[in-house]
Amino acid sequence: MQIIGLILLAFVVQYGFQDRTGAVISAFDAHAAVMVLGGSFAAVMVSSSTQTALRTFTCLREIVPGLGVLSKDTEALEAERVQLSALWLDGKRAQAVELAERSRFPVMARMLELVLHRAPEEATRAAFTELRHAEMSRWQPAIGNWELLAKLAPSFGMVGTITGMIQLFRNMGADSMNLGSAISLALLATLYGVAFGAGVAGPIGHYLRNLLDERLGALERCEQSVSGLIARSGREAVRG
Repeated sequence: MQIIGLILLAFVVQYGFQDRTGAVISAFDAHAAVMVLGGSFAAVMVSSSTQTALRTFTCLREIVPGLGVLSKDTEALEAERVQLSALWLDGKRAQAVELAERSRFPVMARMLELVLHRAPEEATRAAFTELRHAEMSRWQPAIGNWELLAKLAPSFGMVGTITGMIQLFRNMGADSMNLGSAISLALLATLYGVAFGAGVAGPIGHYLRNLLDERLGALERCEQSVSGLIARSGREAVRG
């Protein structure tokens, strides 16, 4: 992935110096867009593993209504946590065990295991720390890449600005004197970089961060439920 990213970076820089004699000055400039988007994503590819880079792009489905899985899974996990706790407190232990066994969330089976063995507080804390770290290791690198894109995009906008200024100076000594396209690249690259960083990558990273925080909050509530159920079982054992 790093090699592909380096090749893409080299292409972006080379593309920025291509002849723009026939360029039409407008609000959309292909050179500026390629410099900002291509350069930003190439830098992310250089700094990421293949799995992390792919997950960075697949995270985009989380912002599409109906396609996101993180938010829906968090809601489903929360619903199963409430149901498991209610069944256990109502004395329906067999149904609680069945719910945990058929659940697609590993945390549910872990909750049941901890409650059945009346695990000490240290063991419960260690188990859920491991579960939280697993979620963070899965989502944190991709979210970090979107937050990185918010910072890189303006920088690659400046790269486009620099190449535009170089073309401007080169054209000043040429007979064509096609200065407009070079100035257009210099200004639009900066505009695209700031707009993509502050208006697209930054909000996406913030949104994904909130989704991850909600998942970690759900895991924390699962830990609290386990502690509560174990304490309840302990009081019942003492009374019995």
